[in-house]
Amino acid sequence: MRTPQHVSSAPTAAASDATLTQALTRQKALATALVVFCALTYTGAKAFEAQHPAIPYIAAFAEAAMIGALADWYAVVALFRHPFGLKLPHTAIIPANQTRIAESIGNFIATHFLVGPSVSEKILELDPAASVGRWIAEPNNRQRIVAHAARLFPDAIGAIDQEILRSEIESGALERLAAVDLANVISTSLEIITCNKRHHAILDEVLARIESRLAEPTALAAIRERIRAELPTLFRFFLTDAYLLQRLIRASHALLAEMRWDPVHPLRVEFDRFITEFIVKLRISPEHREKLEGLKQELLNRAELREILMQCWDQFVASLRADIKREEGTIRSGLDAFLSDLAERLQDHGELRSRLNHWLANAAGSVSEQYRQEAASFIAEQVRSWDAQHAVRTIELSLGKDLQYIRINGTLVGGLLGLVIFIATRMFLR
Repeated sequence: MRTPQHVSSAPTAAASDATLTQALTRQKALATALVVFCALTYTGAKAFEAQHPAIPYIAAFAEAAMIGALADWYAVVALFRHPFGLKLPHTAIIPANQTRIAESIGNFIATHFLVGPSVSEKILELDPAASVGRWIAEPNNRQRIVAHAARLFPDAIGAIDQEILRSEIESGALERLAAVDLANVISTSLEIITCNKRHHAILDEVLARIESRLAEPTALAAIRERIRAELPTLFRFFLTDAYLLQRLIRASHALLAEMRWDPVHPLRVEFDRFITEFIVKLRISPEHREKLEGLKQELLNRAELREILMQCWDQFVASLRADIKREEGTIRSGLDAFLSDLAERLQDHGELRSRLNHWLANAAGSVSEQYRQEAASFIAEQVRSWDAQHAVRTIELSLGKDLQYIRINGTLVGGLLGLVIFIATRMFLR
C-alpha cells in the first residue's frame, strides 16, 4: 500500500514545483522588463532633455528607479548566490549560513510552537474528542475503520513468527497449569458443588442413566451372557440364566428407584460421607496431594496435551480469520457497535469529552515540553542535511515571487525618491 502513495506524491510534488517555477519566472521577467523600460526611458530622456523642461524630471525618476532596482536585485541575488559569480562578502547568505539557519529554525519552532501550555491550550480549543465523535458517528467512517482493522488482523497474525508464538503459548500455558494447586482446586470445587446438596442432582442423573441403560436390550443381553458363562451346563439347560437376570434387573431397578426417591437413603448418606472425607483428605493429607500432583505432572509431560493446546490455538485463529472476513461477522459487528456507542458518548457525554480533552491536552503538552529540544535538533539536522543547492532552490521557489515584488517596489520607490531628491535639489540651488 505504500508504493502507490509514493508514486502519487512524486508527481504532485513535481507539479507543485513546476507551478512555482513558472510563477517565479513570470515575476522575474516582469521585474527585469520594468528595469529595461526604466533604462530606455532614461536614455530617451537624456537624449531629449533640452526639448522640454519636464524631461529632466523623467530622466531623474528613471535614473533613480534603475539604481533602486539594481540595488534590490543585488540584495535578492545575494541571499541565494554570488552576484555575477563574484564571491563578495556577505553574499550567498543562505548557503553560507545553512547550519546557523537550520539551528535557528529548530530553536524558533521549539521556543515559539512546542511550548507545553500553548500546545495544551490549543488542543482544548480544538475539542478533539467531539471532533472524533462526530467523525466516527458517520457510518461510512466506521465502515472504513472496521475494514481497515479487518485487513490489519491477518497481517498482524502473519507477521508473528508462528513457531515462536506456538512455543510461547505452549510454555506459558504449561507453566500456568503447573503452578495450579490441583488439590485445592478440586476440594474447593467439590465444596461449591456439595453446598446445599447440589451434588445430589448429579447423583440422580447418574442413577437415571444407569436405570435407563439396564433397560436396553443390548445391555440385558450382555449381562445374561456373563451370567450364562458363570453357570454350570445343567443350570443353563433349565434357563436359569434368564431367571437370574430377571431377578437381578428387578432388584437393581428397585434399588435405583429407592435411591432416587429417598433423600435419606443409606447409600446417599454413604455418598455424602465419601465426598466429605475426600474433601478433607485433599485439604490435609500429604499423600493425596502428592498423588494428585503426580497425576498433574504426568499429564503435563504428555505430548498429547501439547498437541491439544496447539490445535486449540490454531482453531481459535482460524475461527477469528473466518469471522473477520464475513461482512456480518461477530468481530466486525461488535467493533461497529463499539464505535457507534463511543461516538455517541463522545458527543453527548460532556464530562467524558472534557476528561478526554484534558488528558490529551496534558499528554501533548507534556510530550512537547519533554521532547521539544529533540524536535528542534531533528528539524535542524534535516535542514543541515539538505543539499545547498536544493535548499536554495526550495526557499527561492517559496519566497522568490515575493522577493521579485521587492525588486518591483524598489524600482518604483527608488524612482520616486530620486525624483523627490532631484526636485528638492533644484529648489534649494536656485
